[in-house]
Amino acid sequence: MPQAQINQDPLSSPSVQLSEKESITRLLNAYLRESGQFEPSDVSFFHPEITKVIWLPHTKLGIYGTVLHLSAGGHHVFGEHFYTKDAQQWKKNSFAEVIQLVLDEICFAQADSSSKSQKRAELEALIHNSQQRLNHYLAFAAEQEREQGERLLDFRYLEQALLCGHPFHPTPKSLQGFSDSDSQAYSPEFGAAFTLHCFAAAAEYIAEDWLGEQSNEEHFAWIPPAMKAAAEAKLGAASGDYRLLPCHPWQAEYVRSLAPVQKLLEQGLLVDLGDTGPLVYPTSSVRTVWNPEQACFYKLSLHIRITNFIRENTPEQLLRTLDASRAIDAIRKEYTTESFKLLLEEGYRTLRIPEAGQSLNEELMSAFSMIVREAPEECTSAEEPPFVIASLLEVPPGHSEPLLFRAVRQALYPKLPDWTNWLRQYLHLSMKPLLHLYAETGISLEAHVQNAMLRLHQGMPGTFYVRDLEGISINMEIAEQRGWINTLLREDSPVLYSEEQARHRLKYYFFVNHLSHLIARISYYSGQEEQVYWAIASDMLQEIKQTSSHALLHNLIQDLLTSATLPAKANLLSRFHQRGETPLYVEIPNPMRRDES
Repeated sequence: MPQAQINQDPLSSPSVQLSEKESITRLLNAYLRESGQFEPSDVSFFHPEITKVIWLPHTKLGIYGTVLHLSAGGHHVFGEHFYTKDAQQWKKNSFAEVIQLVLDEICFAQADSSSKSQKRAELEALIHNSQQRLNHYLAFAAEQEREQGERLLDFRYLEQALLCGHPFHPTPKSLQGFSDSDSQAYSPEFGAAFTLHCFAAAAEYIAEDWLGEQSNEEHFAWIPPAMKAAAEAKLGAASGDYRLLPCHPWQAEYVRSLAPVQKLLEQGLLVDLGDTGPLVYPTSSVRTVWNPEQACFYKLSLHIRITNFIRENTPEQLLRTLDASRAIDAIRKEYTTESFKLLLEEGYRTLRIPEAGQSLNEELMSAFSMIVREAPEECTSAEEPPFVIASLLEVPPGHSEPLLFRAVRQALYPKLPDWTNWLRQYLHLSMKPLLHLYAETGISLEAHVQNAMLRLHQGMPGTFYVRDLEGISINMEIAEQRGWINTLLREDSPVLYSEEQARHRLKYYFFVNHLSHLIARISYYSGQEEQVYWAIASDMLQEIKQTSSHALLHNLIQDLLTSATLPAKANLLSRFHQRGETPLYVEIPNPMRRDES
């Protein structure tokens, strides 16, 4: 594993400049979307570096500059410099000054004066935290390529190449809880690999739930032999009375600091087996790790804050995950094809003290929880592995095109495809089954770009995968029609939503988060207008509608083709108001809209 080296860069270094540019782009695009401007306005005077303005109406100012690409989905590409105007004087603004301008505007618009200064300070600190982490990631990636040359595009590399993060989040790489040395050891952006830690807990102190019948401990394929060997070596004949709990090594140190855990360790009800292995690789979400030996992922708990959340699997999230997985398991055979695959969460395991109260058990269950997710065999393929979509859409430092273009170019060298045909095929194996799945089963997948993977075949879309089922929503009316209530799912299951809510989430996660990002990247780097690609999406929606007699599918497609707007998360305002669990939404123009006929 390469050892990450973090050096303080001079202010003019390429990684500092690029990290500031990427951070400003995300902040301004989020502000434009959430302020209802949707795109910068034209200016009426001539200046070679000033053709557009972003208005700040409450502070009566404007941020001036150039725009290299106007995006129908809001993924605008800005020029190098930003200016403000004072009387007749132009002032070039630094990274910090642009942040100040946007935060001044947001604060001015808020009625609650008692808390907005504190909220502002916290958001400003997180923006700088995110930019500084991004600077380190970009510098490391550039240094690795200088030393080792251009990397082969494989599954692990793409999972660890999500350097810049969410395009509409003001703090996409903010991370609180990891020291610099922790980040070097455990962050995917540093190409990390590490050995898993493991605890053994007395069987009666385990809470778990699995798809199907629960197996004996020795039959669980996800348990690495190294962990079993460590338990047998330390516990001897008593090892059969214990259950194994894989744990992130950082989290292991954290849980050992908790008084209830120390007591369990003293009593021998919990046994620390140490770093048992095997070697695992953190994926783009940081806490989910890939174990190629057992062909699975472990979604581990980490008591650190990444963007908006402490990244632990809470009891409610565990319930959501298994409910979602049971629903997917019920329909998976019917909807799985060679080109469309859903990855199941097979179950979870965590620690629970039988006689303890709810509050303590919620803390312990969250801290020790571990979810097992299946991994496709193709992850280990050297020729055509699946790639996480979010990373495919990033442009690595020192490169002039996204990884998607490099991946396609490697297969078709030296050509690139007709991107209109490429997108048409992509929508056929992604959008089409997602819509059928929703209309026919009520299941709305959270298929955003970090939850979706693509396997290319000869440079063209081959297989579309959706993972991380915790965020799905199920139309409760269809769930009831299918007999899932009080059989597969409890009546109050957190995955059940109204049709309106489930549809809202489908529109956001696939069409706004996923498709608008993909189209913006293809458009900008292929040199064609976005509307060329949005028209392909509209045409395919019309084709699906014409070839199906399903009433809800017809209604959904009609909605997508005629609604003036689509829902988008307001990450900037949600972060300012600290509403990570209940995010705000705004409406943005629908680029697929057609006149009703």
